[in-house]
Amino acid sequence: MSHPVNTEELPERLAEYGNAAFVVTMGAAGAPKVVHVPVVWDGEAIRCTPGGGTLANLATSSPVTLVFPAPEPGAFSMLLDGDGLADGEVAVVTLTGGVLHRPAPDQPGDEINC
Repeated sequence: MSHPVNTEELPERLAEYGNAAFVVTMGAAGAPKVVHVPVVWDGEAIRCTPGGGTLANLATSSPVTLVFPAPEPGAFSMLLDGDGLADGEVAVVTLTGGVLHRPAPDQPGDEINC
């Protein structure tokens, strides 16, 4: 089971999950690109400074997912979706949704309490 994350609680969540995320974008040919970068919430958008490949993927407004691993074993991960756009050397992600996602079971088929 997932729990929604809204922008009002995002500063508190970032304090819990840290300021580094895996940023997932899609290239023109449909290949995913994943980078790990520090991020900043400015109250309106998440900003980061990824490399040229990610910025090229965001030359026009494109979907982005930010993945924050669980802060400790057994905890929920945080997934944030948004629309990303390159602004010079900065990627600007306007959030469209987010969830805290339950941890995976230890083994495929194992039950887990949510």
